[in-house]
Amino acid sequence: MELELYSKGEVIDYVYQYSKYHGNLLVYCERIAKEETANGFATLIFLFNITENIFKGITEDYDVNFYEVIHNLRNQKYISREEYVFLNKGKTSVRGLRNIFAHADLSKYNLVFLENGKEVLYPLSENETCVILYDILSDVVFNLLLKVVSVNFVNPIPLNLDNTIKSIKLNLKEFSPEELMRFKGLEPKEIVEWEDFSEANRYRFAENASDVNVLAEILRYLK
Repeated sequence: MELELYSKGEVIDYVYQYSKYHGNLLVYCERIAKEETANGFATLIFLFNITENIFKGITEDYDVNFYEVIHNLRNQKYISREEYVFLNKGKTSVRGLRNIFAHADLSKYNLVFLENGKEVLYPLSENETCVILYDILSDVVFNLLLKVVSVNFVNPIPLNLDNTIKSIKLNLKEFSPEELMRFKGLEPKEIVEWEDFSEANRYRFAENASDVNVLAEILRYLK
C-alpha cells in the first residue's frame, strides 16, 4: 500500500538507515527552519543542496549537474513523471527555484497568492517569503528523498506523492524595477538619474525605496 506522506521525523529516522550524515543534515535543516528567528534563505538553500547531494549519491555520479541527476532518476524509474516535473520543470520547480536563489536578482521575483480574491505579492527577497516557501515545499522534498534512498533498503518504501504535488500551486511573477517602484507609489520618471542607472541598480533602488502608500496610511491615522 502506498502512503501519501511521512512526517519529517519519520523521514529522518529512515534516512539515518541510509546515511547518518544525510540524516543529520536533514535534522539541521529542520532546526534552522524551526528557530524563533528562522532564516528562510539559509533553510531553502540548505534543503536544495542536501537534495542534490543525496540524489547524486543514489545515482553514484557526482560530476553531473542538478538537471542531469534528476533526469537520471526519472530514467531509472526512481521518481514518477509528476515528481520529475516538481523537481525539474520551470522556475517554480525545486531546481528552478534553486537556480533563482543561486544566480538571479531576487528583487525581480514575487510569489503571488490569492487572498480574499485579490493577488498578494510576496517578494523572494524577503526572509518571511522564504519561510513560507520552505513550508510549502519541504514536506514533499523530504518524502522524495525518502522514496529515493529507500531503493537501497531490503523493502523499498512505496510512496505516491503525485496528488500532494498537484495540490501545490506556486505562481512566480517577474516584475521590472519600474513596476516595483509604482507598486510603492513612486514614479521612476520623476527621478532625474533613473535613466543612467544600470538595471541592477534600478532593482536595488526599487527594493530599498520606502513604500509611499504605507507611509500615507500611517500619516492618515496620525491626524
